[in-house]
Amino acid sequence: MATTELLKKVLYTGVGVVSTTTDRVKKSMEDLTQVSEDAKEEGKKKVETFSEDLSTRREDLSARFKKVIDTVLGQFDLPNRTDAEGLNAKIAELEEKIVAKKKIANKVTKEAIATVEAAVAEVKEVVKK
Repeated sequence: MATTELLKKVLYTGVGVVSTTTDRVKKSMEDLTQVSEDAKEEGKKKVETFSEDLSTRREDLSARFKKVIDTVLGQFDLPNRTDAEGLNAKIAELEEKIVAKKKIANKVTKEAIATVEAAVAEVKEVVKK
């Protein structure tokens, strides 16, 4: 009977070891899952912070770069965007005036041609008589 008792103890010990091991594995998996979730959250926060920092630095660098370019261009007395836009508006205005004057010139030319043709017709009539 000692052998059966020993076998029972070994069997129960094996079951206990398996149960304890299973519990420990489950606990380890839960801990790893929690660590993984914490790492994800921390990673998200770091990416957001990095992105915001990068955006701020880009804006700052862009402003500095624009200031340097404006300073350099100012030394060469080159026209700026406002000047160019003003010139473009003036060109458009002058083009409109040219089109209007061409219309008037075409009308006056047609009237002059009609007047000359009428005068020529009158002269021909006078010459025939």
